Amino acid sequence: MSGISLEPLPEQVKAFLANHPDGEPVFMLNLLKFKDKATYHDGEDISGAEAYARYGKAFGEMVAGLNIDGAHSVFGGKMGAWLIGQGEGEWDSVAIFRYPDAKTMFETVSSEAYRKIHKHRKAGLAGQLLIACDGSGMF
Repeated sequence: MSGISLEPLPEQVKAFLANHPDGEPVFMLNLLKFKDKATYHDGEDISGAEAYARYGKAFGEMVAGLNIDGAHSVFGGKMGAWLIGQGEGEWDSVAIFRYPDAKTMFETVSSEAYRKIHKHRKAGLAGQLLIACDGSGMF
């Protein structure tokens, strides 16, 4: 699982903000790998996928409560079979989330409300690739 992490490096944040102008939507492609067992401080015995599901539910509720225009889940699902290329089970799930712009994304994940739910993400994820995409379309 080389090249995956749980948090962005400062240079990645700088490049992300430089490449996504204000007012332009950002689609975040998430490739997710869950821990076999979640790592909560109290030792709660649930899977990493269950812990991340708590995070996903809480994140959706938080975004809805903040009433951020244009922010919403586009897609989420478990990884299936490889059709082109190959892998070795690096990823368990894929998700796409749309933000109205990069600034709003960072404000959302820097908020006090987000800090309260982040523990579920941290407890459940073994690693993640987070790929910022614009809305220009290919087809």
